[in-house]
Amino acid sequence: MKIGLKLHIIIHPRFDTMRILIFEDTYDIIELVKNTGINLEGIEIKQFWDTENSTARIKKFSPDILLLDYYIEPISGLQVIKKLNIALENNQIVRPKKIIGISSSSSANSRFVQAGADDSIIKFELANLDLWNRDNV
Repeated sequence: MKIGLKLHIIIHPRFDTMRILIFEDTYDIIELVKNTGINLEGIEIKQFWDTENSTARIKKFSPDILLLDYYIEPISGLQVIKKLNIALENNQIVRPKKIIGISSSSSANSRFVQAGADDSIIKFELANLDLWNRDNV
């Protein structure tokens, strides 16, 4: 009698940790979200306070979620999306699963979506995003 051995190899990609990269120069988004009571366990968040070398930073961190402020220096969040789109067209970077524009201006948020963001939201309503439920990412 032959006994078969089944070998199961389970590869755990980075699904243990959701990575969020934020470009926001006025508010500490991590603290803002923590203060709403959202559990950030299993979420790695990095915030930059300027958009210097934004494409390189995005490529290096390889976020699942990218949050972009509109009014940020030295280039706006809208310009970051445009540069990201060029890098994507040239296969120089992997696109985050979700790109979300965050601004206090609804017209700025509309421009984000027109430029290729998946969504946009008023930054003080970040806790309402479904991204905090990891099943929705």
